[in-house]
Amino acid sequence: MKISILTFILALFCFTEYSVAQSVNNNSGVQDSLSKLSSLIWKQKTDTARLKANEVFLNKFQSVLKAPSSVDISLDSIKGITMVASDNGKLRIFTWNVPVSDGTNKYFGFIQLMRDSLMVIPLHSSGIEQADFETKQFTPQTWYGALYYKLIEVNIGGQTAYTLLGWDGYSTNSNRKLIDIFEIDKAGNIFFGMPVFKTEKGIKSRVVKEYAEKSNMLLRYDYQAIKVKKRNKIKKEETWLIVMDRLVPMDPSMKGIPKYYVASGDTYDGYIFRNGYWVLVEDVEVVNRENSTK
Repeated sequence: MKISILTFILALFCFTEYSVAQSVNNNSGVQDSLSKLSSLIWKQKTDTARLKANEVFLNKFQSVLKAPSSVDISLDSIKGITMVASDNGKLRIFTWNVPVSDGTNKYFGFIQLMRDSLMVIPLHSSGIEQADFETKQFTPQTWYGALYYKLIEVNIGGQTAYTLLGWDGYSTNSNRKLIDIFEIDKAGNIFFGMPVFKTEKGIKSRVVKEYAEKSNMLLRYDYQAIKVKKRNKIKKEETWLIVMDRLVPMDPSMKGIPKYYVASGDTYDGYIFRNGYWVLVEDVEVVNRENSTK
């Protein structure tokens, strides 16, 4: 007797509903249970089936995150789910993508925040192209969608803010990597984007780099050497900074068309945090150091 994939997913959901609940109470096995659900998303053959499987996983994941005991569980190895966390573990951001047949992605996520009480905030992405993307501020309800793979804590105006490195499978022809700022104000409101990036094109609320789909781009937090001018002399200074490939067009005739940009392969730039701003520095001297990234 044949059963539909949706029937199978719902059956697995009922089983996982029981096993996850027990796992949360027992503080063990949660990631395995959630991974069984999440792995079904990318096994489906159609957009409809993938999104139905995703809905089942999303609802279950949200219920797990709302359980107070979940803050003591790492939740860092659920299949297909990326997680970044603050140093004290009181803030965690989970993101994932569901590819669809037109070559784009739908993005989903949760913010789990422990303040006076546990908060779980869904991230809603409409998938609509945002005008003036580098200068806008977004909320969880108007989130643009990305996979975050690094969180860097910084102090801005006496308040802790969180710098995020992320990836976006932007279109059928190009991907994007981005540097963003995440903050929580005194009232508990959450925002993505702050005008703290001093770029070659002025101050921006986030940095976005688009490049060819079949290419790759380095963007990481690393300990490297930069050139610093001191007393009319150029000296090297080693420091922690965000390092990135310099992107160049595949051919001079493609200048100004990001989907034809690739990493130069031998030139790197970066952003260093100084006096409340992420400041662009050029010609970073990238060397391979054991355990240099964090």
